[in-house]
Amino acid sequence: MRRPSPLLLVLLCLPRPAAAQTFEISGGYALARDARDQLTLPSGWMAGAAIALTPAFSVVADASGQYATVALFTGDASLHVHTVMGGARAAARLGKLTEFGQVLIGVVRTSGSAFGATTSAQSLGVQPGVGIDYPLGGRWAARAQLDVRLIRRQADATNGGLQYRFVAGLTRRFLPR
Repeated sequence: MRRPSPLLLVLLCLPRPAAAQTFEISGGYALARDARDQLTLPSGWMAGAAIALTPAFSVVADASGQYATVALFTGDASLHVHTVMGGARAAARLGKLTEFGQVLIGVVRTSGSAFGATTSAQSLGVQPGVGIDYPLGGRWAARAQLDVRLIRRQADATNGGLQYRFVAGLTRRFLPR
């Protein structure tokens, strides 16, 4: 049996020309759970895009926001988490499902308002995650995704910790002509 040359293997891993790349956009509902504070942020959204470099690997961008209102004795506290991240995704199709794993890195901005005062902080975040896409017909798919958001702690001990994010949404693929 003849072995493929190392040069051939490297060429197969190189990105395809831009005209042959698959592009996707996705969006949907996102819920976050803060493990440190035992708090769920039930309202949220996610928007993302990915460009396929090879059939199995993509470059990914992701933005999201999650929100919660917490009842206090003298009013409500409003909490917000916004992220902008980018990274890489590996995917494989098994039967009808496309399964993927990804690692993103970027900015996590948290803010809260209570008693007439607002505070906010920005931190570096790393967000590994896994998900599945179920084809709906044509180029549309339903997506379920689970991420773990690792947030770097600030010098003043704010904004660090661990969050879990669940996404339920839709994906639209744009295939090369």
